[in-house]
Amino acid sequence: MTPPRRSRLGRSLGAAAAALTVALSLTGPATAAPAAPADRAVPADGQVMMVLGQDSDTLSEYRRDVLDDAALGAPAPGGVTLYTNLVLGGSPEPLAGMDSPADWGAGTVDFGKTLAEYPDSALAVGLYLADATTGCGNQPLRAVIGRDDEDVTSGNPNLITRYRAKVDEMIQKFKAYDRDVLLRIGYEFDGPWNCYNADFYKEAFRYIKGRIDALGATRVATVWQSAAWPVDTHPDHPEWNYVVTDPAHLDAWYPGDQYVDWVGLSAFYNARSVETQWGCGAYDTDPVGFQDRILDFARAHGKPAMVAEAAPQGARTGQSTTSCIFTNSPRPATGEAIWDGWHAGYFDWIERNTDVIRAAAYINTHWDTQPQWQCADGAQAGGPGCANGNWGDSRVQADPTVLARFVDELDKPHWTAAPATRPEGGTR
Repeated sequence: MTPPRRSRLGRSLGAAAAALTVALSLTGPATAAPAAPADRAVPADGQVMMVLGQDSDTLSEYRRDVLDDAALGAPAPGGVTLYTNLVLGGSPEPLAGMDSPADWGAGTVDFGKTLAEYPDSALAVGLYLADATTGCGNQPLRAVIGRDDEDVTSGNPNLITRYRAKVDEMIQKFKAYDRDVLLRIGYEFDGPWNCYNADFYKEAFRYIKGRIDALGATRVATVWQSAAWPVDTHPDHPEWNYVVTDPAHLDAWYPGDQYVDWVGLSAFYNARSVETQWGCGAYDTDPVGFQDRILDFARAHGKPAMVAEAAPQGARTGQSTTSCIFTNSPRPATGEAIWDGWHAGYFDWIERNTDVIRAAAYINTHWDTQPQWQCADGAQAGGPGCANGNWGDSRVQADPTVLARFVDELDKPHWTAAPATRPEGGTR
């Protein structure tokens, strides 16, 4: 199967479009789920949980290089990010990383190791549900929601039974962790690289939420995460719901207030960085404006917002360079310039929006060392030598100035390193 996080750059739906058209022609009834507390895993008022990710190797290196250095005095993150998948028939197997280490070319994922190294941190989980590399038929979603389609009902046991058993197995594992879990169901749902069908996605989200509540997983919160990708994709097929300039774009993907605990988004750009990062590309809606639009959506629905993915895309702290995200064209930049050109804008944006942003991630990863994310100098995102986009090296510890500024930022009073507040009825 496709690794659990696909590039937003240089990927075309191409031949999958025909299969997606078929999938989008199918409809079915929505499932029902009981209402649940709206404050699952939410920190105290005015507090923002720092969430660090996004693989076990990265998290181990951060503990070694930053947390274990007493002179730095850096707090442990309030949460850590890992990924798993729920796609049968591929590699890695469903729930990869939860029982044993897994590596799909984006760093090792080892839930047991990371939870042991960060015993007091909440866990943010990206759950991959796409069959983007096998035709975009949305088979995992259709199986989860129990559609009477031949390709999901054939076999003994059929895919419906098998997928639903995996959903329950996953939820029971989360319960056993005895810590807050922020479950990003089908993260970046509106990223066209995932080719989700909006109707199937909403129904699958509702089904999983229903099982969370039915199994009494009171410390598992659902996160509905937009890609915040500011480009209209396949505008000739607006029914696919990848036209972000449509004012109703987010509404088309929303499962409903009773199913969503957190509104999430990716935030790889900010007011200080757009000119550099998008200097060799074009967008259809202002990238920062789209992120703010998602925050306003969260406010309108009375939901806390989680910045579920964020990093200075195109920057390389260890190499002291920055680049446009569409072509790896590194230009020299001091640590101070890297901080001022991305980090300062990101953290300022969070601080201005602490009324709604209650958790914010930082991907502290040396992307160029991971096969999935490698991008050669001069390569174009999506092309040879840069298949999955130009990401770079976002490790704060790779530059002393960036690291010092980062530690200072986390000393501000709105950041919390403590575990999130327990939901009513939850246990420690």
